[in-house]
Amino acid sequence: MKAKRDKTGKFKPGTSGNPKGRPKGAGNKEAQVLRDKVRDLLDDNFDTIVDDLKALEPKDRVSAYLKLLEFSLPKLKSIEAKASHEVVQPPQIIIGD
Repeated sequence: MKAKRDKTGKFKPGTSGNPKGRPKGAGNKEAQVLRDKVRDLLDDNFDTIVDDLKALEPKDRVSAYLKLLEFSLPKLKSIEAKASHEVVQPPQIIIGD
């Protein structure tokens, strides 16, 4: 099916040249290029980065570690927990009659 365009060649509202959209899992190419450059920068300067971290005051070193962890661990979402105020009795174990 050919995409519908107006006289200027633009797509008409509600249509596009790619009606199915981007395939699931297809990444952003520019973001991947940037991630690759950052990874290369870290790989090439790892020893210097470690030395710089060791030179920091302990409080600043912990702060730097926490900031770095944001890039390696997934962020946790908060959840709402509801607790009842009922007292639950533990199960009784009866041995013999």
